[in-house]
Amino acid sequence: MIIAAIISIHENIHCSPCTGRLAKKSIPSPFKEVVKSTRILTITASCILFFMGISALLAQNVDTDRRTKKIPYSILKVNAIDLEIDEILNGDQQFSADESLRFSDVNATYWVKLDFAHELDTLDTRESWRLRTLNFSKATLHYAKEGSFCEKKFGHFERREKSNSFVYLRGVGFKKQDLINGRYLFLEVQVIERFANAPRFEYVSEQANRFFTDYYTNDNIYPIILDHIYLGACLIFFLTFFIIFCYTKKAEFLFYALYIFFSAFFLVRLFIPEYRSFVGSLFGYWSVLVSQILINFFYVLFAMYYLNTKKAYPKLHFAIIAIVMLLGLIIFLFSYSYYNSHFSLSNLFLNSQRLLMTLFGILSMGYLLFRAKDRLAIFIVTGSFIYMTGALLYMFTLSKYYMIIGSTLEIIIFSLGLAYKIKQEYESRLVLQQEVSMKETNTLRAQMNPHFIFNSLNSIQHLILQDNKLSALKYLSKFGKIARNVLESSHEVLVTLTEEIELLRSYLELESLRFDNSFEYTIHVDKELDTDQVEIPLMLIQPLVENAIIHGLSGKKEGNRTLSLHFEKKDGLCVIEIEDNGIGRQTAGATKTHGKSRGMQITEKRLNMHHAQSGKKNTMEIIDKYDSRSHPTGTKIIIRLVSNP
Repeated sequence: MIIAAIISIHENIHCSPCTGRLAKKSIPSPFKEVVKSTRILTITASCILFFMGISALLAQNVDTDRRTKKIPYSILKVNAIDLEIDEILNGDQQFSADESLRFSDVNATYWVKLDFAHELDTLDTRESWRLRTLNFSKATLHYAKEGSFCEKKFGHFERREKSNSFVYLRGVGFKKQDLINGRYLFLEVQVIERFANAPRFEYVSEQANRFFTDYYTNDNIYPIILDHIYLGACLIFFLTFFIIFCYTKKAEFLFYALYIFFSAFFLVRLFIPEYRSFVGSLFGYWSVLVSQILINFFYVLFAMYYLNTKKAYPKLHFAIIAIVMLLGLIIFLFSYSYYNSHFSLSNLFLNSQRLLMTLFGILSMGYLLFRAKDRLAIFIVTGSFIYMTGALLYMFTLSKYYMIIGSTLEIIIFSLGLAYKIKQEYESRLVLQQEVSMKETNTLRAQMNPHFIFNSLNSIQHLILQDNKLSALKYLSKFGKIARNVLESSHEVLVTLTEEIELLRSYLELESLRFDNSFEYTIHVDKELDTDQVEIPLMLIQPLVENAIIHGLSGKKEGNRTLSLHFEKKDGLCVIEIEDNGIGRQTAGATKTHGKSRGMQITEKRLNMHHAQSGKKNTMEIIDKYDSRSHPTGTKIIIRLVSNP
């Protein structure tokens, strides 16, 4: 990680006052373990320290100390892979000195003859030297020793010397006396990927080689920092989307997290020995190569779930299913050819999937531009275009930083797109919940209205049976007025407290007629309470008043019967109190579940529904009143509603 490079340079590398060069770094063994454990978790702070504390240090240049001498070379390409150095020396094969030759045939073996004929005087000045060249897949140095031929393997997949550098390999060592026929060294090289760059063969003294393996310059540090900033960002996004997936169980978040993971795995080369050992194995290198396909595999799966193509874009959905199946087949064929050493075939499969995904990307982006149904498609098209541009530049320039930049911008855009989708789904769920709540509220109100009408008609019937025509006519008139008000407000979920109080006045007059004015009632409204600004569900209080009259007051045989309604504003709440001096719930049997009135049950549900819709905490408290001898003296109900601001 960045911290490893920074601390190893800033704290353990110092500037030599005499030479102006970077002095050798020395990292204690225990500190190396700390560096390993914090390598992925420190990004931002390391960048700040880097730019603030060591920019001057990195500005020093050791390029002059890294000057190497080129070695004239010639190349022989052979199809046989089991030739010995003796056959090469004694054969009639013709080496070519054409510098345009590239190591492009993965099925061939390349023999390289290095000619030191003009370098012998230089070789006399030092005992030990280092040959520096490309990081070939398989490479063997053939040299002479005590009249026989020996070899050193130093290829990517072969044992090599451990390097302290995050950037450079150590190369392979040799001495003047190792030269064959006093002037040649031979390299045997095989590649599993085509080399587009021209081969280079240089040598430097063992002492000067330390400036490759033990020192850093700006050009060395910047790639490390860029790689690990990208790695750290990918780690954060990967964990974020994976956690969101674990919480929501939505497949698009899982596939996008995996897409980010394999993007980082393919583009970033961790500068640690363990990673080099892993990638230096056949399986490790296969995992890096196959991650190119897995990036596209998880990307198209993400796009499929993100856009809901099965429903929104059926034709694109069919194409994505076909692409996923083709990529799965390519992964199988690539792996089979790779592990059977058919590297030309494995490269063919890799190139075919690149071409396939380029064509698919162009066609699908064009399709979405013309058939886009919402902004989600715009996020996909924009992010895909930027990523594809970076990938194509990487293919043609071989600079992975184009792809890193494209991937970074694409991750940012898709993250915004996923956030937008979360917002969209949340708003849709909220609207749906509101619709469901409204329907449930209307259902409860629909249950309330027949309940009220049935009781009122019962009362009218009772008056008629008693031959009290005048009271029956008055009752019927007031009942008609209340019914008209209720029906006129039937389309409203909420009414003002003023309207509710007027409805209660009419209802209490109606009940007073029903019970021959056998009880008294009062309605008190606090002056500080603006009843026109407080909204409550229609007929929320009426069932509670009805319970107080029927279950509390009507059963009282002695003394006056009173009912009081009190409305006030207290501690930011609208407090509604319904109090009677009746026989109490215990005597009336209302405390039992089977005895609880239907009106009370509906009122509690409606109050809870109002609480769920508004998101505010509204409560209802029922208090049983007793005198000093524990005799019931009535019931008090307190409703606390969060009033509108």
